[in-house]
Parts: sequence; C-alpha cells; structure tokens
Amino acid sequence: KIMASAALKADNRIQSTARTDWALVSIVATLLILGSVMVFSASFSWSMAGADHPFYFLSRQLIWVIVGATIATILARIPYQWWDRVSIPMMGAGLLAMLAVITFGAEKYGATRTFFDGSVQPSEPVKIIIVIYISAWLASKGEQIRDVRVGLLPFGILLGVLTLLIMLQPSISTAILVVATSSIMFFIAGADMRQLGLIALAAAVTFWLIVQYSSYASDRMDKYLASIWEPQSSQEYQVKQGIEALIRGGFLGKGIGQGEAQHGALPLSWTDNIFAVIGEETGLIGALVITLLFALLAHRGLRTALRAPDNFGMLLATGLTSLLVLQAILHAAVLVAAVPPTGVTLPFISYGGSSIVTTLGAVGILLSVSRAGIDKRSAKVVARDKEMPVREALKQVDEVRQSALARLFAYARFDFGGRNGRSRLPSTRRTTTTSSSTARTKSSTSRSSASKVSGTGSSKAGTSRSSTRSHS
Repeated sequence: KIMASAALKADNRIQSTARTDWALVSIVATLLILGSVMVFSASFSWSMAGADHPFYFLSRQLIWVIVGATIATILARIPYQWWDRVSIPMMGAGLLAMLAVITFGAEKYGATRTFFDGSVQPSEPVKIIIVIYISAWLASKGEQIRDVRVGLLPFGILLGVLTLLIMLQPSISTAILVVATSSIMFFIAGADMRQLGLIALAAAVTFWLIVQYSSYASDRMDKYLASIWEPQSSQEYQVKQGIEALIRGGFLGKGIGQGEAQHGALPLSWTDNIFAVIGEETGLIGALVITLLFALLAHRGLRTALRAPDNFGMLLATGLTSLLVLQAILHAAVLVAAVPPTGVTLPFISYGGSSIVTTLGAVGILLSVSRAGIDKRSAKVVARDKEMPVREALKQVDEVRQSALARLFAYARFDFGGRNGRSRLPSTRRTTTTSSSTARTKSSTSRSSASKVSGTGSSKAGTSRSSTRSHS
C-alpha cells in the first residue's frame, strides 16, 4: 500500500506539470481568425441582400466560435481516459441519431442530413464519436488485432454498418472520411498489410455497387469522370466556377472582398467552396498559408499521439488529427476536380455551427491527450525533486504512466468472443491484469485503493507498451 500510494503521488505530481499545447492552440486560433475574415468577405453581399446588414453570417459564425471554444476548453480539462468508459453509450447515441436523421431529417440539396431545416447536422459530431469508439475498440484488442477473427472481420462489419447508415442520407464525403480515418487507425493499431489490402478491396467493391445502384452517386461519378481532364468545361457548376476563381486569383490574389465568387459566381461560397474564395482573393500565397497551417496541425497532432501514455490515447490522437487534416484535403481537392463534389466544409474556416463546434471539440480532446503526454518537462520536475539525472527520471515517469495503463486495461472491454467479456490482451498485459485482480481479491479496502495496488506492475506494463508500440 505504501508503494502504491507513493506511485499515485508521483503520478499526480507528473500530471500537475502538464501544460496546454499552446502551439496547437495558436494554429487553431489563426485558422479561426482567417476563417472569420473569409466568411465575412464571402458572405457580406448575400447578407446585405437577405438580412439588410453585412454582418449576418459573421455574427452567427462568431457565436459558434465562442461556443466551440468553450466546449474545447471544457474537454481539454477532462481526462481523455473518460472517453474510453463512455464510448459504448456514445456510439449507441450516434447510431440512433443517424437513424433518426434518415427517418425524420429535413431534405436539403437532394440529401437528408440535417434536423430543423439544416440547422443541426448529426453526422458532424458522429464522426468524432466513431473515432472515439474505434480507438477504444482497437486498443482493447492488443496484439491480437492481427488475428482475422478478432481484428479484420469484426472491424469490417462495424465499419460497413456505419458506412451504410451514412450513405443512406446520402453523405458521400462523411463516408469517405470515416473509412479513410478508420483505416489509418487500424494500420496504426498494428494491422497486417494484407488486412489493409482486403479493406481497400472491400471498399472499392462497395463503392462500385453504390455507384451502380444509386442514381445520386452514379450521376456524381459520371460528371466527375467527364471533368477530370477539362475542369473548366465541367458539367459540375461548382467545379467549373471554383477552378475559374483560382485562376483569377493568380499568385497574389485580387484582394479581400474584391473577388467575383462572393458576388454569386460560386454557390455557397462561405461554406462548401470557401477555399476557392481564399484562392481568388489571397492568391496562391493565401492558399499555401492555409495549407501550411494544416500541415502544422498534423505535426502537433501526431506529436501528441507519439507522446500519449497508452494505446488508447495514441489511437485517439491519431484518429482526430487524421479526421481534421483529411477533411481539409478533401475540401480543397473538390475545387481542383481531384475528387467528385462532396459538400464537405473546410475545418475552422467554413461557416457552419455543427462544423465549428465539432472541430473545436476534437481539438479539446487532442489537448487533453497532450496534457497527459510523457515528455522531458515532466522528467525535469521529477529530477529536480529527487536530485537524479533527467534520463533516470524519464524512466520513472514512463513507469508511472505504465501503471496507469495497467489499471486502464484491467477493465478493458469490446471483446468479440473473449472469456468472461474480458478483452484479448497480449500475454504480458494479461499477466499484469491477473496479478491486479488477485490483489483486488485479497484487499478489503475500496475499489480505488485496490486499483492503486496495480501500480506495482508498472515494469511489466512498460514492457507490454513498448512491445505493442514497436509492433504497431
């Protein structure tokens, strides 16, 4: 008990040194500021025509930015392990929301994706829920993710059901993002390359079937194929106008508020096509600045994933980062005819309450994972307190984090066929979990006291984590 108490105090001391990733916050804040400027530039003429004042869209956008920033701040303070515990009920709520929007949603622009006449789009928060659930599910499998019966088969069924519900709306862009992000997470979790090949083959066959039997998807694909080589003469009005806007922008752009796209040449220029407005008014320089900011966002997100103290945190940070960056790539790719028009927004920049709140919520969870990350700053605090070399202190920091990992996996779930509902863990983790369970049986104290005893298995858990990381 004394050793467990000391480990817990060390863990609390290390946690207290965690700081906000201000580099990530600065990147997101810059994108939000630039987004607000471009939303105003792209929408003020429409605001004057429909609401008699130029700040209609901007004022609503700023309200959603404030709401999203507040939610991000709250989520950043919540320990990210909490999402593992609530991932199942959240996934259930997400499935119900997707079924509800298909049945009772409002039809807009040929699709049924929203409630309240377009005000709420459930697919936006559901994307985050899917990332959380898949992170928890993959983390619970350990090294047995390479087993087809434990990994590929249930993962394929899960992903197929989710994609089907999304395609019924239909929302091709969301389906693409979910499949691509989930595949990246499956790879990071340690899946065999042959399994990824099977996933790619299944996705291709599914996509072909959708194109063959869905008039909506078939029409989109026909127009896309016709516009690949000649985008300026494309039958897709959105693609044609977007290309012309980028051409007019040139290298330096025409200036903020001086573009033709925001005067009606490009539909929904403040949401689905805002990157074209950026290209026209700020030129190639402005487009490259936005691209650089998302590249920096990817760097900070993947850095957070590498420093995460456990596999769930690593997969969660990887999934959220991939989702945000892939969505930005998909938005820009539409305007250069690289992919069919999808109607996906540009994260942090496009107008839209659901999009802004969801993306900022994802950043909040990323910040939570970052706060728990192992780094040299935590080791320096321990080294200063105990008067030891930083390298030795870093080893102790890692051991404390691995004891937390052992406690987390002691209650792992989401198993498809494991005994007593317990997950299929690697042998070293299973041993640690068994010893922890024995300690809890012998102890007459409360559950929280018993969980501290599992901290004595930190060295074994550390061996398991390093093995799993190298396997991934």
